[in-house]
Amino acid sequence: MKKVKHIYSNGVDLWKEGVTGNDQYEDTLEVTHERKQVVKGFGGCFNEAGWEILKNLNNDVRNNILDDLFNESGCAFNVGRLPMGASDYALEWHSYDETPGDYELKNFSITRDKEYLLPYLKEAIKRSPEMALFASPWSPPTWMKTKRAYNFGKLIWEEKNLKAYANYFIKYLESYQNEGIKVEQVHVQNEPVADQKFPSCIWTGKELRDFIKHYLGPLMKKKGMNTELWLGTINGPFFDFMLEGCAPFSEFYDQFVNTVLADKEARKYISGVGFQWGGKHVIEQAELSYPELRFMQTENECGDGNNTWEHAEYVYGLFWQFFQHGVESYVYWNMVLPEGGVSTWGWKQNSLITIDAETKKVIYQPEYYVMKHFSHFIKKGAKKVVTKGHWTSNSVVFENPNGDLVVIVGNAMDTDREFTFKCDGESFSTVIKQHSINTFCVSI
Repeated sequence: MKKVKHIYSNGVDLWKEGVTGNDQYEDTLEVTHERKQVVKGFGGCFNEAGWEILKNLNNDVRNNILDDLFNESGCAFNVGRLPMGASDYALEWHSYDETPGDYELKNFSITRDKEYLLPYLKEAIKRSPEMALFASPWSPPTWMKTKRAYNFGKLIWEEKNLKAYANYFIKYLESYQNEGIKVEQVHVQNEPVADQKFPSCIWTGKELRDFIKHYLGPLMKKKGMNTELWLGTINGPFFDFMLEGCAPFSEFYDQFVNTVLADKEARKYISGVGFQWGGKHVIEQAELSYPELRFMQTENECGDGNNTWEHAEYVYGLFWQFFQHGVESYVYWNMVLPEGGVSTWGWKQNSLITIDAETKKVIYQPEYYVMKHFSHFIKKGAKKVVTKGHWTSNSVVFENPNGDLVVIVGNAMDTDREFTFKCDGESFSTVIKQHSINTFCVSI
């Protein structure tokens, strides 16, 4: 091996350089010649609350934060998520057309986005010009829903309403295109299993199937939209335990993902599937059954606003699970929030960076470094490497387009652990610190 660079982070030290040696330990990680999915990239979601706190900083501080998120010297994010209308971190709940009965969408407008989202997005694109964007609604316009409210409820299942809602997606894509912004993917609904007190809309698997098959898919094809349609963002089974009245855990794959994908008329419109939260329990089945499709992780689990190292280690485990089951991208939720991370409905959540609204103090939180351990080193076009050895379930390895290897290893135990990495007859070793995340950049 020509060169090995070791960077580690733990609850005390963040982004520190480590050392490697030539000792040979029994607990190894060895690469094979098998390669899996191609990586597209990493990123986060653009939310109004993030831009609101960023725009009130002085230019130098704001630019430094944006550089650290999107420049090659920082996290190098090249994937971005966009809310279609209000997410739970919008400053106010809204849609693009709140005129009741406007089935022709004559009053559709993204004027609000031009003030609260597009400046944030355009600053990111300046730093990452090839950013791949995907969008999903949290809620349809309220007049299209059964409860006439952004939170809770379902889409009114009537022909004129379904046609109008499909056209709502087209209007969104065309409006962003007019601003010079290409949205590469649309996902039908953020968390279709979540009937929440923030903007949401609950769907069944059959409803997702029929909306894609009869309305959104055909309309996107008819309009010649150069945008992919994805089944996402799937969050079920939402709970990790049984609730009265819920589908059995073992049936959730069939009731949602497979209900849609097993229908060949719906499937022909679908480019991939996006998973988040409870979707991690069904991605393995989807990958095994539909290897021709692409998969992505669409939203990191948000924590409780305390931004602990313990939760950062949990996030590392999510990385491992999703990449083990074929995702091409991993997307964080809120990149930047005011300190405390309180949503418009009172939920405190983690973020990569927090800013004190009074003092303007900026803190890079533990999960910023977790993301950077992956996104700073793994390049677009990298391939996941299949490995073997005792460290396999605590590590993930990628081969960059130039042939270099990126080896990411986590140790969540209370003791340090010996580690030897092997590749084509060569090796290096180190001792992995307890409760640490490590990246080794290996030039072969």
